[in-house]
This record gives sequence, C-alpha cells and structure tokens, in this order.
Amino acid sequence: MRMFSLDEIAGAVGGRVVARGVSDENTVFVGGVSKDTRTIKEGDLYVAIKGERFDGHDFCEDAVLKGASVILASDESKLPGKCIAVMVDDTVRALGDLARHYRFKINAKVVCVTGSVGKTTTREMVACALRSSLKVYSTKANENNEIGLPFTILSAPSDTEALVLELGMRLRGEISYLTKIACPDVAIITNVGYSHIERLGSREEIKLAKTEIIEGLTDNGILAVNADDSFLFDYVRNILPIGKGLAGVSVFMDAETEKLNCPMMVCAENIRFEDGMKFDASCNLNGTLREEKDCTLKVSGTHNVKNALFALLVSDLLGCDIKKAKEALASYEEMSGRGKIFRGKYTVINDAYNASPESMEAAFENLRLMGSTGRKIAVLGCVLELGDHAPSLHEYIGKSCGKCRFDHVFLTGDNREDILRGILSEDPGASYTLCEDTDDVEGKLRSFVKDGDTLLFKASHAFGFEALSEKFSGEV
Repeated sequence: MRMFSLDEIAGAVGGRVVARGVSDENTVFVGGVSKDTRTIKEGDLYVAIKGERFDGHDFCEDAVLKGASVILASDESKLPGKCIAVMVDDTVRALGDLARHYRFKINAKVVCVTGSVGKTTTREMVACALRSSLKVYSTKANENNEIGLPFTILSAPSDTEALVLELGMRLRGEISYLTKIACPDVAIITNVGYSHIERLGSREEIKLAKTEIIEGLTDNGILAVNADDSFLFDYVRNILPIGKGLAGVSVFMDAETEKLNCPMMVCAENIRFEDGMKFDASCNLNGTLREEKDCTLKVSGTHNVKNALFALLVSDLLGCDIKKAKEALASYEEMSGRGKIFRGKYTVINDAYNASPESMEAAFENLRLMGSTGRKIAVLGCVLELGDHAPSLHEYIGKSCGKCRFDHVFLTGDNREDILRGILSEDPGASYTLCEDTDDVEGKLRSFVKDGDTLLFKASHAFGFEALSEKFSGEV
C-alpha cells in the first residue's frame, strides 16, 4: 500500500528531506506510520518522538534495520549512516500536521467527542450506530491526546467513510490543538462537569477548555451538545461563530426544552427501565421531524439514553439509515468498568473505571432505577484530582447518594467523611460502613452481602474497584 510519497510527507509537515547513502529517494513511498520499533513494518514511516524518559531518536538505526523507509526526526546527529529522513523542528507537531493531511486525503466524515464524563461511551455508541451504514474507524482505548489522536487518524484504512475520535484534555489549549488536526464535521460535547478542576480551577475554565472544539469545525460543521446542561448550552448558542450549526440532545423534553428554540434537537420521551432502557426518540432537524418509537438499549441509566441520542443525531446528520442505527444501538454492550452489569449470585454494576461527581450521580440514578429482589448497596470510593474543591464536591456526591435511599453504603477514601456528611443530610437514618481501604471494603462487604443483592462499585480508578467488582461478579 502506498500511503504517502516522500515529497508528500515533506510538504505536509514543512520538512526538509535528508538522504544519507541513498540515491533513489524519489522512488520512496510510505505504507504506514509507527513510533515503536517493536511493531514497525516494512515500508513504514518511523516517527522519532522525544519523551520525558526516552528519546525515539536513539532507535532510528533499529527502525531502518527493521524496514522503515523514512524517518521523521528533529535531531539530525542521531540519524544512521544510511537512511532517508524528513527533518522538522518538532516531531509531535509534525505528526499532527501529517494526520491532518491524511484526514482530508481519505475524505472521511469526522466526528469528534469530548466532555467531562461520558465521552468514551458516547464515542463507542456513535461508532456502533454509524457502522450500520458506513465503514467506520474509531479511537482505540484512550488514544485521545496529541500523540494518540494523530496515530488513530493515520491508522484508519484509506476507504474509511467515518472517523469517530475522542478528544481528551488536561489543560486549556489542548482540545484547540487536537480539533485543528481532526477538523470535525460533527463535534460533540457531552457535558461540562468538575473533572480537571484541580488543574483548571473552576467549572468556567473547564467549559472554556471543552468548547475549544468549535475552533476546528469544518465550514458546514455541526456542534452537538447536551441541552440539559444549561451552563454549557446557554454559552455555546451565544458564542458559536456565524455559519456554524448548533444541535442539542435532551432526556428531559418539556416546555423548557421547547423554549430553547434550537432548530436541531433530538429528545427522548417515555423513558423506562426494562432490563436495560427503552425510550422514544424525537428528531427535529431544521423542521423535519422524525420519530423512532421503542428504542432499546442493553445498558442502563438515563445517561446512556443521552449517549444514544447523540448517536442517533450523528447518524441522521451523516445521512445514515436511522432504523439501522437504532437496531445497532440495541445490540451495543457496555465496556467493562463503565456500568456493565453482571448477573449471578449478586447483581453487580461495574462502574469503577473512573469517577467524577457527575458520573457518581448518574451511577446512583442507575442503581435507583434498577429492579432488585434484594438490597441495593452502593460501594463507593472517592473522586481524585479535585484539589481544594474535594470536601464540598464529595459532600455533593453524598447528597446525591442520600436522595436515593439505598439500603446500605460502603465508603472508603480520604473524603469518605465528606460523602457521609452529604448522605446523612438527605437521609439521616442511612445505613453505612466506613472502611480504611479497598481490602477493608472487600472483607466487610463479604460478611454483609446476601444472595440477590445488587451492588454498585464506583470510585476513581486508583482504588482498584474494577478488580473488586470482578471478584463479586464471579461468585455465581
């Protein structure tokens, strides 16, 4: 496969061609892109990336020996004696430039997803729905940063019809950089919450960081946002540049939603929990109304209904068969650790991949809605990286938990007392157990749990609750 010519790479990245001991560089083509000599293939472009603990330039000779046809580098002194290279000042930025070039070369429609919570599930649901009509390539795992995103784009087959990409961030400016590489036709912001507040300082700053995604929209691009998040929606409808479209999704269709006066709106009505979720979807795109009755999801929670609405909206915007998209979503299964349900001796909700105040609240609502023959037990750790906001936000988490009146709550982590204070403010008679650490949780939970109980495991990833939930999932 001929992915790029040498001149094409140099032009895309603004680089300078260096040929050492090679006289036929004009005939060189690249078939793939790699940054790892352990997996490099014959004919690949090797990108020498400098990290905090390594320098990819140290492996340039190895890359050539393993078949790399071209090296993308910034340190000419480390090139091997016989090679062809494209020299740039910054290989990471050049990687992004090359990915942007390839994004337009293959002419696929691009969908980008960001948000404080729900972006990975929304990304997966969008990809699932689009696959019913299009050839889709999507972000794998968490390849959503300045290196992972370009490699995702460059890994897409040339016949890809839709690219579904996740944009991650830690600081302001990062999404701005990524969106200008991906240039989305449809950009999604799932919500603006408190993730990253330790670094950014306020929800206002987080909002400004997430809405940077607008900067890369194509000329006829659409921004789709959570219309139930008024903090976000009211902002973007006032700052969206002229010529850009705004679409909203809502799971609370009522008179207030109708007042939003958004010409593109997808809403869920008649939401019910039936061993998963069922709902009716109403899609109004610039006056064209489409209704889909009895949409079904295997996964539970109103937050997943909203994720599915984004998927239906994108499918409609890209001209896909909506009925096929609806059928595809009915078969979608949640990834482990993100609310996946296991039914055995106990019903276990493994929502322990990570946590934020918003995802905690959604998990509580999910447990509250579930039918159960036994007790409903929330097993909770804390949310990390909240900085000075940790005490107040954990109390907020506790209030959300207390309103659900669960049969028992297990708590661990440095802010467990803050969560407890919030729980007791809403449910003074709440039954709870405080635990020193995850091992203590396991021991006390084992002596407490009974057949038929429903267990929710939710905490930041560092608590190791994924493994803990799997231990209880396996007890059949």
